[in-house]
Amino acid sequence: MTAAPAAPGRVPNEAARLLIWIDGRLVDASDAGISPLDRGFTLADGLFETMRAYHGTVFRLDAHLRRLAAGAAILGIPVPADVPHMVAAAAGAVRDLGWADAALRLTMTRGVGPRGLAPPVGVDPTAVLTASALPPREPLPARSVRVCTATARRNEFAATAGVKTLAYVESVVALAHAHTAGDDDAIFLDTAGHVCEATSSNVFVVAGATLRTPPRECGVLPGITRAVVLELAGAMGLAAREDVIAPHDLAGADEAFLTSSIRELAPIAGVDGAQLPNGAPGPVTRRIAQAFAELVERECRP
Repeated sequence: MTAAPAAPGRVPNEAARLLIWIDGRLVDASDAGISPLDRGFTLADGLFETMRAYHGTVFRLDAHLRRLAAGAAILGIPVPADVPHMVAAAAGAVRDLGWADAALRLTMTRGVGPRGLAPPVGVDPTAVLTASALPPREPLPARSVRVCTATARRNEFAATAGVKTLAYVESVVALAHAHTAGDDDAIFLDTAGHVCEATSSNVFVVAGATLRTPPRECGVLPGITRAVVLELAGAMGLAAREDVIAPHDLAGADEAFLTSSIRELAPIAGVDGAQLPNGAPGPVTRRIAQAFAELVERECRP
């Protein structure tokens, strides 16, 4: 299946909004399918990466692939050798279609196995990659969110803490509860009551000129955008550190924001119904978001 080129930044038609590769083969969306015995479907036995491509270049692809490999090693799932080639093919298709921004999701499972929990021996992993067009980036103020504290806790002692596994139903439930309450996202605490992360994003708080984000020990996913923000903050002369954050530190922050590959930076306007004093976005958030946009432009220039 060959996609016809389109004008830069424009999606050619609805049918071309989603491209799917399964085990390295580009397939039509109507024909795509995996076995009902795949352990990703029956047991959420797998992991995934969500990446953002700008003008057909995946931002920080190597970091995504390293995180995938690290998570796969913890789960004991071998990464298929053709995964980088599949991502490259998807990026090339996005570039040919002229999509200015695209989301790429790579899902990898242990594969098809017999009944039972025990990991089967000698089965091939399943790898599915989707590419979908993203709308143009909204201005930073339009990305602002209101968050509430989730009732559930992240277990920082879990064997898969900090691994991007397929088991996301806890986040699904927490996000649904947040929406019911009129909020945009939920913030999980760890079992000790420290701030951990949002349903699919990392958390940063700003107090004065100091930037803080929860450490790995709190069970957070080591986000790719999170790492970039810490890198940028250091280069900008901001004091930035991984640090245990109490709920009152978030609620009383001058500014706060969420980070993820698709969201980039999303300013937090309010926490549990209370507004943050410096607005959304505040001045530090604006500086970091601008530096992030400039970095993306340098690394993903068409």
